[in-house]
Amino acid sequence: MLSIEEILKESASPLPKIWEESLSLSLGVFDPEGSLCYANRGMRLLLQLEENPVPTDWFINPTFERLAAAPISPEPIFEGFMTFGDGRQISRAVLGKVYRQKNHLLVAGEYDVMELDRLNREVLDANKEINNLQRKLLKEKATLEHTLDELRRTQEMLIQSEKMNALGQLVAGVAHEINNPIAYVSSNVHSLGDSFADLSEAFSDLEGLIRESADPQSPARLEKIRQDHDIDFVLEDFGDLRSATLDGLDRVKKIVEDLRNFSRLDESDQKRVDLLENLESVLAIAGPELKKQRIELDIEVDKGLLMDCYPALLNQVFMNLIINGVQAMEPGGILTIRGWAEEAEILITVSDTGMGIPEEIRDQIFNPFFTTKPVGQGTGLGLSLAYRIITDKHKGTLTVDSSPDKGAVFTITIPKENP
Repeated sequence: MLSIEEILKESASPLPKIWEESLSLSLGVFDPEGSLCYANRGMRLLLQLEENPVPTDWFINPTFERLAAAPISPEPIFEGFMTFGDGRQISRAVLGKVYRQKNHLLVAGEYDVMELDRLNREVLDANKEINNLQRKLLKEKATLEHTLDELRRTQEMLIQSEKMNALGQLVAGVAHEINNPIAYVSSNVHSLGDSFADLSEAFSDLEGLIRESADPQSPARLEKIRQDHDIDFVLEDFGDLRSATLDGLDRVKKIVEDLRNFSRLDESDQKRVDLLENLESVLAIAGPELKKQRIELDIEVDKGLLMDCYPALLNQVFMNLIINGVQAMEPGGILTIRGWAEEAEILITVSDTGMGIPEEIRDQIFNPFFTTKPVGQGTGLGLSLAYRIITDKHKGTLTVDSSPDKGAVFTITIPKENP
C-alpha cells in the first residue's frame, strides 16, 4: 500500500482519470485538524463541499474526532459502514476504510453493490404489486363512481334538510329568547321615564319650598347640591338618554324580526312573499360579513314585487350567492343585487367585482362537492344546493356569466306563479 507521503506526492500531479471522476469511489485526505488536503469527485459529492464549509462536520459515524484520535497504524483504523450527512435530513452510507499514517488520514468509501442490487429487486417486486393493485382498482372504478354519485346526491339532500332545520330552529329560538327581555326592558324604560318625570317634579317642588324657607343659608345649600350632583345636566340629558335607549331597542326589535323572517320556520310550504322583504332579512344576517370585508352593497329591487316561492329555501339561495360573492372579492369590492319583473317571470341578479370564474371550471360550479377552496374551508354544496332549489323546487333557472378580472353575475329566473 502507498504511504500517505506517496499519496500526497502523487496528488500533486494528476491522478488517474477513473479516481478523479468516480462517483462510486470516494477518496479524501485530511490532516488531523480537519483540513481537507484532497478529495475526488465522489468525496466532494459525499461531503457536499460546495455548500458545506466544514466537511468534517458531516462525519456522523464514526466522527472525525474519533478517527483523528486513533494512533498511527499500517492497518486500517476503521473498516465498515460509514455514515455522512447533516444530522437532520441528509444521510448517506458507504462501505469505507480509514488509514492513519503519520499526520494524515486517508478516507476511502464505496457503495455496496450487493445491497443496491437487493434494493433494486425489492423495488421491482413492489412495482409488480403496485401494478396488480392498479389493475384491480381500475376494474372496480366504474362501480365505485356510480355508488359515489348516488351517495353524493343522498348526502346533499340530507345535509340540506338538516342544515335548514337546524338553522331555522336556532334562529327562531334566538329570536324568541331575545324578544322576551326586549319587551320588559322597553316597558321598564317607559316606566323609568314616568318615574323620572315624577322625581323631577318633586325636586322642583322641594326646591321651591327651600327657597321660601326662613333659613337664609338654604338657597346656598340648595345651589351647592345642584352643582355637586350636576342636577341641571341630569334633568336635561335624561330625555335624550331615554330616546336613544328606545331607539336602540327598536333596532334590536328590527334585527329580531329579520331573524324570524330569515328562518321562516313556520313557512316551509310554498306561499306568496315580497321579494325585497326576503332579501332584507338575508342581508341583515349577512351584514357582519359584508362589513368585515368592507364590501359596498348596491341593491335595486322593485318594491311590492310578489312571487310564489318556498321562503326558507329561497333565503338559503340568496345567502349562498351573497356569501359566495363576498368570498370571491378582495376587501373593498362591490356586491350588486337587482330584482325586477318581466311578464310572467321575476329575475334576480347577484354580481360581484371579484377575479371571475375561469372558463375551464365554469361548467362545474353547480356540481355537488365541487369547490376551489382549500380543504376544510368549503364543502362544495352551496351553489349546488342553490341550483337544485331554484330548478327543482321553483321550476326556474340559475345561470352564471363571468369574465376574467370582471367578476361574476348569477341570474335567477323564477315564475311569478309557481304551480
